[in-house]
Amino acid sequence: MKARSTAIDFSRNVPEQVSEWLEEAGHTLAALPATGLRPARAGSGWPDIVRDLDDLDCTRESDDWPIRPSADAVSRMDQVLNWIGLFGPDERNYRMVINMRLIVHPISGLHRWSWQKIAKKLGTDHKRAQDWYQAGIGVIVKKISQPEIFSSQKPQNILF
Repeated sequence: MKARSTAIDFSRNVPEQVSEWLEEAGHTLAALPATGLRPARAGSGWPDIVRDLDDLDCTRESDDWPIRPSADAVSRMDQVLNWIGLFGPDERNYRMVINMRLIVHPISGLHRWSWQKIAKKLGTDHKRAQDWYQAGIGVIVKKISQPEIFSSQKPQNILF
C-alpha cells in the first residue's frame, strides 16, 4: 500500500479522498490483531478465538493473516473513525451505512455488509442505502472542510 499523508488535500477531489480513507480505515481495522492486546500479567480463562466459517471458506493464496498496519495507517484510521462522530442525530442512517461498510473481511478484503444486506437491515432498497452512503460522505466533507476542525485549540462549546 502506498504511503499517504495524514491530512486531506483540499486541492483535490475531497469526497473521493474521504471515500478512499474510509476504505483504507476498514482494511486497517480488519488487519489489527485480535489477540495479544491485554496488559501484562492479565489473563483470561476463555479459549482462543475460533475463526468464522467465512474465514475458513475464503479462497486465498497463503495461510498468512494480513500484515499488521503501520502506525501511520492506524493514525489515519483513528482520524476517520472520529469523522463518524461528526454526524448529528438526524443523520443516523448515514452513520449506520458508513459503519456497516467499514466492516471488511480480514483475509479477502471484501465488505461483510453488501448493499443488499444493509438495505434489508435498514428497511430500504440498496439504491437508497448507496445514496445515504454518498450523502454521509458529503456531510463529512462539509464538516472537515471547516477550519476549526483542524485547529489545535478548538473552543469547548462548539456544537456540530
